[in-house]
Amino acid sequence: MKIDLGYIGAIVARNIAKKPSVYEIKNPLAGKQVEVIRNGQAYKLTISDEIKQIQGMMTMEEFFQKDINVQNADPSDIFSYRPQDQWLVFSQYLHESKYFDSLSNEEVKKVESILQHITDGMDSLAQYAGINLFGISKEQPNSYEAHLELASSTAALQHFSDTFLSGDVKKGFDQLIQDYVRHNTKKAMNHQSVEERFIAARAKIRPLNAPLTYQQSRELSMTNKLGKTVYTHEEIESVIKKYQEMFEGIQNEEDLSAVLVKAKEQLLSFVTKGISPRDIDYQLARDFVAQRADDTFKRIENYWKMIWQGK
Repeated sequence: MKIDLGYIGAIVARNIAKKPSVYEIKNPLAGKQVEVIRNGQAYKLTISDEIKQIQGMMTMEEFFQKDINVQNADPSDIFSYRPQDQWLVFSQYLHESKYFDSLSNEEVKKVESILQHITDGMDSLAQYAGINLFGISKEQPNSYEAHLELASSTAALQHFSDTFLSGDVKKGFDQLIQDYVRHNTKKAMNHQSVEERFIAARAKIRPLNAPLTYQQSRELSMTNKLGKTVYTHEEIESVIKKYQEMFEGIQNEEDLSAVLVKAKEQLLSFVTKGISPRDIDYQLARDFVAQRADDTFKRIENYWKMIWQGK
């Protein structure tokens, strides 16, 4: 499969295939501000409400070729062309495989929405800002959330494949899942959020002799302990594998609820491994991490439920 930079979803592709006037096709990216690179300089542009171009009649493909992610893409890694919208790679494959041909527009939108929500967590790890097409939430997750998202999104994509696809279409989709895993594993293994890097750096500094409230003192003590905790490559691989085994066993919503409870405990144990349960800051650290991971758990629960609702 070769990436099609002009592809921005199956509905638009379906409309274009009908060959209407370019001015009749409403652009789903209308009003979005995107960043493109030209002659080494970054520019922010606002896309018009029709699929026509910023200058003359530049094609959508030519427009996206200016994306910094495309310019830094690895030809051997198809997902590197769409790091902020990886669902589009899966959608393009299903479109080219004729999977969407028998589906109504509403059914196509439902499938694409499922894929979009599944990849959204890993999309937020994109190295460059670039052109963000349809991102739902691009807040940068913490490292422990990235580990969880990699395992969950991979299992969810496989569950989607097992649920909706068959034959050669399924075979090709499953291969794309493996490509997705290769693209995202290195990112998840090496990722640290800005907050994590700040906490780790602050933990190395001798505390200033500044007045702090009791709560501020407690939080500083707790975050310093989190910031000093070091994880080996093997430990990170191990926790991702544990998450994978949990999510691969999901078959229904009851399984999902149980797995999320188990995964949350695994995540909290992993992140607070450097703090003894007898430490005064132990529970505070667990609450701190749980609060930051809450949105990720909600997103994971949401897209798994979307798969079953899409049946």
